[in-house]
Amino acid sequence: MKCSPPVIAWVCWVLVAASGCGFTGDADTFGEDTLLMNNLAEPSQLDPAMQTSVEDQRLTLALFEGLTSYHPRTLQPVVGMAESWRVSEDHCRYTFQLRPSEWSDGQRLEASDFLYAFQRVLTPPNGPGRKLSILQTYFIASPYAEMLFCLKGAESYHSGESLDFESVGVEVVDPQTLVLTLESPLPWFLELLCFPTFQPVPRHVVEAHGKDWTRSGNLVSNGAFHLADRRIGDHLRVVRNKRYYDAHEVALDAIVYFSTDQIDTALDQFLCGETHWVRGFNPKKIRGWRADENLSKALVSAPYLGTYFYRFNVRQPPLDDVRVRRALSLAVNREQLVRYVTGLGEEAASGIVAPALTASHGWIPPGAKGQLFAPMKARALLAEAGFPDGRGFPSVVLSYNTDVKNKAVAEVIQQMWKDVLGVSIELLNREKRVHLAEERAGNYSISRGSWIGDFSDPYTFL
Repeated sequence: MKCSPPVIAWVCWVLVAASGCGFTGDADTFGEDTLLMNNLAEPSQLDPAMQTSVEDQRLTLALFEGLTSYHPRTLQPVVGMAESWRVSEDHCRYTFQLRPSEWSDGQRLEASDFLYAFQRVLTPPNGPGRKLSILQTYFIASPYAEMLFCLKGAESYHSGESLDFESVGVEVVDPQTLVLTLESPLPWFLELLCFPTFQPVPRHVVEAHGKDWTRSGNLVSNGAFHLADRRIGDHLRVVRNKRYYDAHEVALDAIVYFSTDQIDTALDQFLCGETHWVRGFNPKKIRGWRADENLSKALVSAPYLGTYFYRFNVRQPPLDDVRVRRALSLAVNREQLVRYVTGLGEEAASGIVAPALTASHGWIPPGAKGQLFAPMKARALLAEAGFPDGRGFPSVVLSYNTDVKNKAVAEVIQQMWKDVLGVSIELLNREKRVHLAEERAGNYSISRGSWIGDFSDPYTFL
């Protein structure tokens, strides 16, 4: 993280349909008590073990529920599938009592479903250093497996150092009792259990359908909603799960998630009354909306635990030279970016940790008081690295996923690097799923990235 230049600490802006806005359109097509929202990018995963993006998590949190759940107003952990728990004196052993509950197909949900889900996340696809068993053929390479490393023995099992899952701190005492043992006390453990990677999956469905278990018609869930239908590139609809233990408290009959990665199109859908909720905006358009009497009622903003930054591939020259990376970082005027380019209340980021967390936890990140924009020092560092005034600097590509804001930020930073350092950077726009896949494969030089906090502690960024 030290070598990635943070750019912006986000503020989350959403448009929510408000009374008096006079919206008309097709919002009633799906029936009353249905929330129509634009999820922006097409979800890449409905498997809780495989999701990594906000768009995917928004769906998995509706379809599945873990041992704990988020309080709707405070986001603090509250009871979920576990109706109660006991914590040992050393804060390393949690005994969860599960509430009586069922999967959406009527099969009983038991503690063994959590054990199966955790083992599935922690076991690499080729098995823990041995021949695949029938059970392991349904395991996948979970990108968030390390979130479970807080469990005793989990990291050793995942690395293959231990070959027996019984060495991991997950114990089924009886169908309604699950015991989790930690490597060491973890203050945010109950909050962590809300996260999708800790959600149970239906073993009987996964083993029946393999990788196709999340397809419409196959997927079985335990959350407030279950999957009704999906049309790739258009929408995904979930409906109230009548078998959910708290179904009588679920106010909505359904939620429809539209997939439109073109933000201007998404905004047009909202303004025409075709959706009730949209997140993300074209900064050039939103400024004028604040003065609009109707739109101002629908416009909502709040601090967001997110940081927007660029990743450097330190395996590729010239980015393997720390002087080049520092020069590129110091040549970016973040204050100008947030004031004139994004312009929605974002803060110039001085570090990877979102300011809302540094303030609430009284923690000052390294370099926070340092100079963020230092063009003379940036030029000196680049010259020291062998590229005075940018001469001889090789071709470098900055890739970003489709979004009007990403495009605007990339173009401005491209120009800053040209003006301050004399280097020419090529821009590459990619659809989000392609962008993330190429990033994971290491096929990039500089890549637009972001991190959204998984729990409310600086450690989620660090």
